[in-house]
Amino acid sequence: MNVLDRAFIHKLVKLVLTILMGIISFFVFILLFWSILLKGPVFIAFSAIMLAVFLPIKLGNRQYTITRIIIGIAALVIILMFSDHLIREINKCVDEWDYTLGKHGVAGYSFFDKLSIYNTNLVISFYGRLFGAPEYGKQSLGLCIKTRNDREWFSDFAMKSPKVTGVIKNWKTLLRRQKKNVSRLMLPSRKISWRNYVDDRRVALALNPVILEAKACPVGDRWRLDCKAKLLVKYRKNAKRVLLTTGREPLVLAEGPFWALQQEGWLFPYTAVWTWSIYSDDKRLSR
Repeated sequence: MNVLDRAFIHKLVKLVLTILMGIISFFVFILLFWSILLKGPVFIAFSAIMLAVFLPIKLGNRQYTITRIIIGIAALVIILMFSDHLIREINKCVDEWDYTLGKHGVAGYSFFDKLSIYNTNLVISFYGRLFGAPEYGKQSLGLCIKTRNDREWFSDFAMKSPKVTGVIKNWKTLLRRQKKNVSRLMLPSRKISWRNYVDDRRVALALNPVILEAKACPVGDRWRLDCKAKLLVKYRKNAKRVLLTTGREPLVLAEGPFWALQQEGWLFPYTAVWTWSIYSDDKRLSR
């Protein structure tokens, strides 16, 4: 490899690294802005440190790069050790918003309060994948944009829920008694809701409550089930959701403040439809 080739590769790697760190910096900046709105000192300190770590500057300075990598790792270790403090800061702020709503109604929120609540919804949207609920995060982001049509996504993530597979197993039982002399068969819809998120958090966060629909088509000796999970994506005034549990402190989202933003036209409810196909002999239906 000659000098020109090495120089080209070096520039390419630097460009890719700059773009990657720039994207990460953008999301960390949103986190920093959010932590300032929440007035959480621990969160502000952590976000500021991580922003300094990921800013795409002085990438050619090896000593500077090594130093900020060490600082970033140390910050992550410390924040994991004291994650309960971060969650308490968030819970305290959300509880204060919820208390204000209960005492003064929507009129009790200032523009600054509404901006803070709106930004919290954005943080949930962007960081949903990090706390293991990417579908819930995607749906939360959809609330920021008004639409007249249903939003439809293709994913079989709902199959991770025993409640969902239980409904499909019931459909499968019905199909055993059905002759395959039809081109397709509409199956009875079922409504599912969750009270406990502990063992089913990812699906429950995204789909609670949901209506399951399916049509069955004969394919040889088996059936193909084209499934739909349909729900109204919106925040509810008196609902609460456990988003995350680390250590002893659960991150509980009171939905009332976000419901207030729906009333004020900051967030827009819509219908979401998740679709997927599964065959009657799928191994997930025999567990």
